[in-house]
This record gives sequence, C-alpha cells and structure tokens, in this order.
Amino acid sequence: MASSAEAYYEPVKGDDDEDDEYKLPEDATFTDYLVYPLRSGENFFSRFTKNFGWRFAIQMTVMYLLVKGLMLSVLGLVKLSYCKKTLKIDGSACQTMMVISSTPWAIKGSIGVLADAYPLFGYHKASYILVAAVIGSIGLFALATFPVTSAALSAILLFSVNLEIATSDLLCEGKYAELMQTKPKTGSTMVSYVWGCFQIGSLVAAMFVGPVADHYDPKVLFWVLLPLAVSIIIPTSLGYLADERVAPEKEGIDMELIKTYPYIVAFCIIMAAVALGNAAIDIFFFEEHFWQMVYAISCSVFLSVLAFLWLPRQLAKCNFYMFMASVLYLNISGAQDFWFTADEQCVPGGPAFDYTYYNTYTSIVGAFTGWVGVVIFQNFMSGWTFRTLFWVTTVLQCVASASDLIIINRLNIAWGIPDKWFYMFGDAVIGPAVMMFALMPAVVLTSKLVPKGLESTTYALLAGFQNFGGVVSNQIGLYATQFAGVKTEAPCNFDNLGWLVGISHCLLPLLAIPLTFILIPNKLMTEMIIEDEASEPTLLQGALGKDEGTSKEHDS
Repeated sequence: MASSAEAYYEPVKGDDDEDDEYKLPEDATFTDYLVYPLRSGENFFSRFTKNFGWRFAIQMTVMYLLVKGLMLSVLGLVKLSYCKKTLKIDGSACQTMMVISSTPWAIKGSIGVLADAYPLFGYHKASYILVAAVIGSIGLFALATFPVTSAALSAILLFSVNLEIATSDLLCEGKYAELMQTKPKTGSTMVSYVWGCFQIGSLVAAMFVGPVADHYDPKVLFWVLLPLAVSIIIPTSLGYLADERVAPEKEGIDMELIKTYPYIVAFCIIMAAVALGNAAIDIFFFEEHFWQMVYAISCSVFLSVLAFLWLPRQLAKCNFYMFMASVLYLNISGAQDFWFTADEQCVPGGPAFDYTYYNTYTSIVGAFTGWVGVVIFQNFMSGWTFRTLFWVTTVLQCVASASDLIIINRLNIAWGIPDKWFYMFGDAVIGPAVMMFALMPAVVLTSKLVPKGLESTTYALLAGFQNFGGVVSNQIGLYATQFAGVKTEAPCNFDNLGWLVGISHCLLPLLAIPLTFILIPNKLMTEMIIEDEASEPTLLQGALGKDEGTSKEHDS
C-alpha cells in the first residue's frame, strides 16, 4: 500500500474546483446536438478526474462498476436459477439461504465502528477492504470450484461475498464523502459518478445472467464474478483510495471515539450481534421458520427500544418508521419467484417465465423506469413534504403489487392480456420507479438527522437497521408461506398464494401510513429538521437530566 505521503498524490484546489458543465454553444448546429452526449460525458469525466484525481477515479470505477454494480447485481439475479437448477431446493430454503447470505448488510454499523476505532495495519479503510476482498474471493472460488450441494454451506460462502461488497461499499462511501467535504463546489459530481457506475454495472449484469442461467449451470457465473472480486485489491493496494496511514502513536484502539459516542457504538455492536445470531439460528435450524420468526421479532422489539433510548429522538422516530416500512412489506420471494418460473407440471397454465425474460428483460426495463422515477421525483415531487412523500409512496407500492395479484388469479388472461405483456407493464415498470420514490426521500431525511462528527458510522447504523428490517420481513414471510401451505416442489401447492400476496404486499404495508403521521416530520425536503442535532438529548439522557450537547466533539 502507498505511504501516507503517496496517498494524497494530488493537491486540493479549494476555490479553484472545476465544476463547469458543458453547455451547447448559443448558435448550436445539428452536429453540436449530435455530439452533445459525447462532449458532455467527456467534460463530466474530465471534471471528475481534475477534482479528485485519476487514481481515485479508478478506485471508484472498480468499486461501483465492477464490485457493487456487476457483482451485487449478478448475485441478486442468479439466486433463483442457482437454487432451482444447481442446489435443487424449494422456495423457502432458497429464501432462507438469501437471508443468511445478506447478513453483512445488516452489520454495516459495526464494520464502520471497527474501521473508525481501530486502524488495521495502520489504515482505517484500505486494510479492511483488502481483507474483505480476500475473504470474498475465497468464497467465490469455493462456490465455482467445489460441488457445493448444501444450502447452508452455500449461504455461508455467499455471506463471505456479501461481506466483501458491503465492507468495500461502506468504506469507499466514507472516503468519497470525506473528499466531497474538501471540495464543496463539485456539488453532486461524485454521487452522480458513483450512481452512474452502479447503474451501468447493473444493466450489464441483467443482459447476460438470464441467458446464461437458461442454457448453462448457473454456478458458472461464479467464475465470472471471481476476477471482479479480486479487482478491488489492485487499486486499493496501490493506494488509489487515498487512505492515509495513521501516525504510529495512533495505531491502537481509539478510545476517544468510544467515550464520545458510547450509545451509538454500543448500538452498532448489539445490532451486529443480533443479526449474526439470526444468521446462526437460520443455519442450525434451517427449516424452523416459526422460531426464526420469533427470534427476529423479539430482537426487533429489543433494538427498537434501545434506539429510542440511545439515539436522538427525531432520528430514532424516523429510523423506526423506515424499519417498520421494511418489515410490513413481507418478503415472500421464495413463493412468488418459484410460481412465476414454475413449469407446466407444477403450475398448469401458469406464466412459466424463463430466466432470460424474468431476469434479463424485466431488469432492463426496470433499470430504465428507475431512471424515469428519478426524473419524475426531481421535477414533480421534490417540493413535497417528507410525510406526503412517504405515504403516497406506500400507496403506489401497494398498487404496483396488485398487478402480481391479478396475474396469480389469472385475471389478465380473462381480459385477453398475455402474462409477459401484463407483467412487463405492471410491477416490472412501476416497481423500480416506486422504489426510487421511497429511496430518495429516505436518503435526504437521514442526511438531515445524523449527529455531526459521526456521519459515516451513523449512516451505516441506519442502513444496517433498515436492512435488518428486511431480514425480519423475510423471516415473517417465510413462516407466512409455510402457514399458507405453499409448496414449490412436486406436489406443488400454490392455492393460497393469491391471499398471501394480497395480505403481504397490498394490505399490511398500508399500516405504515398512520405511522407516517406519527413518526415523520411534516417538513419540506429543503427545510432543516433539527436546528442543532447535538443539542437534542436522547430519552435516556433526558431521564438522567443530561444534555447531549455537553459531549465533546470527536476529532477524526
């Protein structure tokens, strides 16, 4: 790795930051319009490299195009075919496997605390990325090479891959956020670049996963992912992350961080223990969905109480809302995905979608409509209050899910509309746009609530807690699927799938609407939520008569 002197290889320009966008000339010709996309893109990349350096541009490209864009998208798309064709397991086992493997996304807070508090081999970020990359690469090599037939073992190996992606994503995000603060005039250049890389990677993944899954053993895709997992090692080891080596006297545990933010640090550690405990229960009690659900719900209550005791009040309220919004939309993908792709013997007269359609075509359409959602939000919804945005999004989410209900009940066939047409212009189109409507106000709201001095760790904590909400949603959904008597293998039984979808995706999410008026502030996205977050005590501090504002600022 580069030394501290080599890490910051380019000077900070400060007031001379270059962020002038390319504009068409006043007397633009047809040729000017024709080459505008090329010149605009060239100008954007030029501004990015001039402000942040070509080395850091390479680091971000590798991370968000190859690792998070391609790798994460392929993992998400290949899971169904891998479960059905390679492991030959049923829908519930497949969903349980995915819950275990996604656990690293629920422990991001503890990863952030660990990286902030202890510089591994002298580095706060780079060393952790390298270790995680080695672990993820070993996991992918094992998945690609060995005849893994156990769902539990596959889940553990996929856990290692997700650990690499989640760790690298968190620490790269922390670094680019730090550099953005040193160059405020660059505006959204960094975020746009990162988001663009991710979208391109996701689109490329969608183009080949479906056809490969249809014609080959899906595990061949793990060979494709292996060089992508290794790729992050090269720029990081060369110092392209610009992560300075700490001074020798600061190479131990940063006790000042722990003393300054004891509640947030403790909450991150407890949440990680709870999430890892959930994964362990899923592994050792793989088919005991009732007890998995009991554990998940019990831990949810425990963590929610701690959040209200230990986190600033408004932060805790908004965090609890977003957690509950995730929980109330029950994940029953193990049943739904298997129904949509079941053969004629399992679901007579069903859609019988192949993977090229279900993974590739719908994902390409979804990527496009996701971008449309961004445009609609920016132009028509950005002036709404947070409260209105969240409850309207909930209603739209339920409407989008109703299209699945129509297909399952075969109403579209009665109306003379083929399954592929109805699905493509139903949930596949509306879903990604609605997801963007929900994501963007959540990100903006979170940014207005994080305590100063611990932004990265708090972001990771909130993201981890919301991801744990997804875990709870999965566990309840698994038991609901079992309770409904759904069977995805011969003899198949999807008799109650319609009721399951209606309750899980159309009715239960509506319970989040009254929570919107209780927990979400009725303020515009441009308004301040709390004038001074540090002055707002937690419930515990208020009960003890302590003022959070007296705690000293941590010097990072």
